[in-house]
Amino acid sequence: MIKKLLSATLVIAAMHVSKAQSFSLVYSFSNVTATSGTIDPTPTPTAIGVTSGSFIANGLSANPTTTNVFAFTQWPTGATTGNNTTFTGSIDPAKNFEITLTPNGGYAIDVNNIVFYTTRSGTGPRNWAVRSNLDAFAANLPADASMVTGTGTVITVQNGNTFFWSDDAKTSSAWFNTCKIDLSASNFVNLINPCTFKFYAWNSEGSAGSWRIDSVAINGSAYISTGLGKLTHDLNAKFKLFPNPSSDGVVTVEAISANVTKLEVINILGAVVASQNNLSENKIKLDLSSLPEGTYFVRIKAGDKITTEKLVISK
Repeated sequence: MIKKLLSATLVIAAMHVSKAQSFSLVYSFSNVTATSGTIDPTPTPTAIGVTSGSFIANGLSANPTTTNVFAFTQWPTGATTGNNTTFTGSIDPAKNFEITLTPNGGYAIDVNNIVFYTTRSGTGPRNWAVRSNLDAFAANLPADASMVTGTGTVITVQNGNTFFWSDDAKTSSAWFNTCKIDLSASNFVNLINPCTFKFYAWNSEGSAGSWRIDSVAINGSAYISTGLGKLTHDLNAKFKLFPNPSSDGVVTVEAISANVTKLEVINILGAVVASQNNLSENKIKLDLSSLPEGTYFVRIKAGDKITTEKLVISK
């Protein structure tokens, strides 16, 4: 018989939800000079819950091409001056701008978007894209050129989330060319490990052509995740959890071991929102329909072993 943990037996803990702290990490590159090297010397922006690293230029020219922006040459070639239809270049994984965000101890972060100004020299790259370490830099992140404004703007987005400079002449102002990486529908939530982004450019019309970024804003939020950092997905977990995701909050926990002594449901802030002790059966039905949709962790204790599985409630 399946044991039902309804309101009479399920202990719903009062959740003390700490308000997420929004952040906007803005990189101005104000200390960059023509001799400052490949690491931005400007003090990094600060925010509660997250440590921001400095921008690094990998595999490119030894110094920036100008001051107060992050601009370098030696990007992969593949475009011809005056030709808007033929491009033969591709991403070189070794040539990029790199930035790393590290959640502080006891915090988790969400990254919502990255916004940056960009421009190229007259022979600079015609394509660029942004990737992350969440998939080992395999796929371009969602590109958005809807913020590009002004007379003479030439930036569009091609298939595969690639930004494209659609004319070989540069515009008069980088401020018109506002690119956005929209992560709102991506998996950049509840990050407790360092997250690295790399900006790639290619199809330069010449190796001396430069590509630059300026006023980069990385926007997101940080929140306390006390205890969450200790919750890891155990590939050898001693129980099954289904359906997962759950559309109504009703899930079944089936323990392989019969000696389960405690079950807890934990939210992303690390708070126990449901618990049950002295379990006598290895198949338990949880009614979590009163909880809001989101990501939770189900943790069970069997003997001296504690295992945890992630649960998604999507109503």
